[in-house]
Amino acid sequence: MKFSEYIIEWHENRKPLIRASTFESESEYTYRQIAPFFADTELEDLKPLDIQKYVNAKLTSGRLDGKPGGLSTVSVQKHLYIIKQSLNDAVLYGYLTVNPALPVRTPRRKTTQTRRCVFLEAEQAAKVVNALSNDHAIQTAVLVTLLYGLRRSEILGLRWSSIDFELNRMTIEHTVVKSLTVQAVDDTKTPGSHATFELLPEARASLLRQREETAENHSDYVFSRSDGSVMRPDCLTRSFQRALKRNRLAPMRYHDLRHSTASILFARGWSLEDVKNWLRHADIETTSNIYLHYQQSRKLLVGKDLSGIFSLNENNKA
Repeated sequence: MKFSEYIIEWHENRKPLIRASTFESESEYTYRQIAPFFADTELEDLKPLDIQKYVNAKLTSGRLDGKPGGLSTVSVQKHLYIIKQSLNDAVLYGYLTVNPALPVRTPRRKTTQTRRCVFLEAEQAAKVVNALSNDHAIQTAVLVTLLYGLRRSEILGLRWSSIDFELNRMTIEHTVVKSLTVQAVDDTKTPGSHATFELLPEARASLLRQREETAENHSDYVFSRSDGSVMRPDCLTRSFQRALKRNRLAPMRYHDLRHSTASILFARGWSLEDVKNWLRHADIETTSNIYLHYQQSRKLLVGKDLSGIFSLNENNKA
């Protein structure tokens, strides 16, 4: 059996076991990159050097869009992960006695610039929220994201049916993600990501106004396109970036809003465990890493309450 044939069959068998978005992204790597490269290689003849040659080739000339150059180290690491996992299973299935990919390492590339994470303080975050008053949908998305530390997929997956204004609570149970296509699923990143929050006053007021302004869309999604259809994650990112530029605000990634939630909570005296639970991190290490970055440029303040820090200007309230 050719390795290309094996890895395609292995990949297809994984479809019921992984998220649709993960399957789509892995399909891109498997069908267009890995399988063609090993089309003539027998599975039982596969050697570590063969896999190392693949890694090196993708790092130097792996682009498929016609442009010169290789793939990023992160992309090649994902390719190597798929190869290693498939060969681990090949050993379990009895096709191989040893996984030939285990000794293979992905070289680290020197970067000329380190991506800088933005950690807004409460006052800075409030300034950003108020500056977006001319675009209430983006303002509401940013406000709710900052208050609850939501991921982009979670804010786009927020539905009116998950918000109970009478009981004053909001449930995170649905996400919108994109790989090759947009996927709206009744699932969260991890089981621990599923959560129910109390509606803080600022979130409640802004969401009620958002519901009034989007009533004609007839969509269950809080943030959707004008025709009520699901909004693509990259559309939210572009809208956010345009809003920042239009209002002469400092550039940042949308995910930096989630980091800023953590920094605000740390500044108000929340413990690592409290912040971990609020942000629904899978493990305390992730929270600790954010805390270490935050400590480099912030001093801890006193307090432990988010309510009231995002007081909108009077003319912006619902």
